[in-house]
Amino acid sequence: MPSHRFPPRYPIALALCALTALAALPLRGWLDLANIVMLFLLVVFICAVRLGRGPAVAAAFASVALFDLLFVPPHLSFTVVDAQYLVTFTVMLAVGLITSHLVARVGERTEAMQAREHETRTLYELARDLGAALNVEQAAMIVDRHCRGLGMTATLLIDVRPAGDGGDFACHGASLTDAERGQAGAAYRDDRPTRIDAAGRAMMFLPFSGATRPRGVLVVAADHGQGRGLAPEPLLTAVASLAGIAVERLHYADVARQSELETQAEKLRSSLLSSISHDLRTPLTSLVGLADGLADLRPRLAPEVAETAAIMREQARAMHRMVTNLLDMARLSAGRIALNWQWQPFEEIVGSSVRLLDDLLANHALRVDLPPDLPLVRFDAVLMERVLCNLLENAAKYSDPGSAIDLIGRVDAGGLEISVRNQGRGFPPGRLDKVFELFERGGPEPAVAGAGVGLAVCRAIVAAHGGEIVAENRDGGARVRFTLPMGQPPALTGEPG
Repeated sequence: MPSHRFPPRYPIALALCALTALAALPLRGWLDLANIVMLFLLVVFICAVRLGRGPAVAAAFASVALFDLLFVPPHLSFTVVDAQYLVTFTVMLAVGLITSHLVARVGERTEAMQAREHETRTLYELARDLGAALNVEQAAMIVDRHCRGLGMTATLLIDVRPAGDGGDFACHGASLTDAERGQAGAAYRDDRPTRIDAAGRAMMFLPFSGATRPRGVLVVAADHGQGRGLAPEPLLTAVASLAGIAVERLHYADVARQSELETQAEKLRSSLLSSISHDLRTPLTSLVGLADGLADLRPRLAPEVAETAAIMREQARAMHRMVTNLLDMARLSAGRIALNWQWQPFEEIVGSSVRLLDDLLANHALRVDLPPDLPLVRFDAVLMERVLCNLLENAAKYSDPGSAIDLIGRVDAGGLEISVRNQGRGFPPGRLDKVFELFERGGPEPAVAGAGVGLAVCRAIVAAHGGEIVAENRDGGARVRFTLPMGQPPALTGEPG
């Protein structure tokens, strides 16, 4: 079109030169030629400021031509009689061109500064809005809204796999074709922006990362409705970086919120356990004492009554052990138990634990294998007795009557290792790492009483002593072993003579 080849700014510049010449023509006999040259240079300067570099150059050449035609004798002719006017023409043209160039550069720099200011303001507003986003969907909508202000549409692809390998994306925004998703996956794996121009539509795929790992891809496309292209790549890279920071912040906010909920649930559970266990322990203690007194009553009761009394005593003791485990677990979880550290022989704890479980171990062959030269070990006797009682009780409950139970102790560089092993089906192979969790059982055992607390209590007590506990399937049965640090026992001194 002619209007595109010859913009209106050029006619305006030429018209200004013509008007200046017409205004100065009546004053040709009154004004010095140098002053008239200043008027034409003023017009060139105005054109450079208001119309740009091209019109200012055109005005410079037009000013020289009009000055020669109308003001330099002979008038109405381009003939130059005096050679000095050639110097005037050259200086006038040079000053006009230099002026137009300098003014145009200032204008270009001003436009660049305004563009950078606009980009900075856009990024600031985007960061401010992303900081208030409550979820990824809101973040995607905010990014798309700001990109639409730049003449583009935006879609966020979030990597939902924990490893961040880019195998699965969650799309937030406009839907993408399979080819576009494949291009986004390639840009994510290569960790570099990729641009494509397909079917007259320009798109760019910009991978973004958080502080810990890559998070996804920002897909921007030129908006056909506004007739504008893609924004500069540095601006889009900054937008993608802000999106990555927002996505990672939201991710860790969800993690923190979930952790807080789990913490509150654990506190509530521990409080309930502590309250219920404490309320049940007092009547159970009385019940155990009454059952013991009834079973040991002299003269002896009738056989059927004595059998009932023995069953009552057994069940009361089992319930007492269960409630004690619950109460100990609640106190350990709340951190309200202070260990009573004492250097003492471990054999005494083994003996007291076996005596407490004499009724439960009566139908099993208990084999105890401890080193004869076992040194003193520093531990809390009451809590360690609870560990052995729980392990022996589980070994007895989950094995056939008459089978053997082994309690073995070994001393090595890692400390004192105690293992309890029975003969039975063992733990389910896929649940060895879960049997120490609270209310978790090795498998569905409706015929075996229990609440899944004993091993959790054992782990908590052993961890409080600085040791470790593991569950294994060995030699046709289950084995639980734990270690305790040995330390340096105090030297024993005899009494003075």
